[in-house]
Amino acid sequence: MRYYKIILSLILATIQITASSQKPVSVFITAGQSNAEGRESVNHLPPYLNDSCYKHLRYAFVRSEQSGKFSDFKFGKTFAFCDVAHYFIDQASDADFYAIKCTYGGTAIAPGITEPNKPIWYANSEWLNRNRAYSDSKGGMSLTLSLTEGFARCVDSTLSHLPEGYDVKAIMWHQGESDRNKADDYYQNFKDMITFMREQIYAITQKEKDKTLPFIFGTVSHASRQYNPIIEKAQLKASQELSNVYVIDLSDAGLQEDGLHFNGPWTEYAGKLMFNKLVKLGLVNAKPVKAIKPSAANNR
Repeated sequence: MRYYKIILSLILATIQITASSQKPVSVFITAGQSNAEGRESVNHLPPYLNDSCYKHLRYAFVRSEQSGKFSDFKFGKTFAFCDVAHYFIDQASDADFYAIKCTYGGTAIAPGITEPNKPIWYANSEWLNRNRAYSDSKGGMSLTLSLTEGFARCVDSTLSHLPEGYDVKAIMWHQGESDRNKADDYYQNFKDMITFMREQIYAITQKEKDKTLPFIFGTVSHASRQYNPIIEKAQLKASQELSNVYVIDLSDAGLQEDGLHFNGPWTEYAGKLMFNKLVKLGLVNAKPVKAIKPSAANNR
C-alpha cells in the first residue's frame, strides 16, 4: 500500500509540475466602431484568409452575446484588420489562443452626438451607474460595459477553468470618427475609457501588469469624410501621457467609395501593422511579417 501511495504522489507531483510549466493562454481584445468591426467585403479577402485558416483561434463576440463561451471563428460578409492580425498570431501559435471582440459601427465615446438609443463608449462613473451594458437582444447604452462585463463572463465560463491559466495581452482599438462633432471632449473621454477598461480587467485578473494593459490604436484616415484633426491630436496626446498606449499611423489609409471604411489592401495592411506591434512589444513570440504600404492605386 505504501508503495502505491508513493507512486501516486509522484504522478500527482509530475502533473502539477507539468501544469505549472505550461504557458498561460493568450487573450487578445478588439474594440471600437466600424473599421474595427470590419466593413470590407469578403470578396476582397487576402488569399490566405478563409474559415479553415485558423487552427488555434477561439473567438467570442461579446456585444451580441454575453454567454462567456468561445467558438470557432467564421467569416460573415465582411472582414477586419483583427482577422488579419489573428491569422498571423495563429501561424505563430502551437496552442489555442482566445480573441474577444466588442465593436459597433457608428458609435462615439461622448454622449448625445449619435442617433438616439445608439450605445456609446462613455466611461464617466456617474453615467455608468445609470446605464447598463448593451447587447443586441436586450438593448442598453454602454459598450464599455458590454466589453468589460463580456470579458468577465468569458473568464467565469471559460478562461478561469483553463489548467494553464490565461494572460490578457492587449486591446486593439479603432474609433474616433463619430466623435468629430464633440472633438474637444475626446481627449478626456478617451483617457477615461482606456483607464476604465484597464481597471475592470485588472479587477478580474488581479495582475499588476493589467493596470497598464497595452492599448494599441489606429488613427483615422485623413481621407475620411469624418476626419477631425482635433480627434487625432487628442489621441496622440493621450498616447504620450498614458503608459503602454501605442499608435498605429493610418493617416493615409485608402478607403472604399463611401469615404469612411478601409478598403481591402488597407484592412490587410492595418492588420499586419497591429500584429507587428504585438511582436515588437513581446506580446507574440514571432518575427514581424512583411508589411508593404498599399500604393495610391489601391485607394478607391
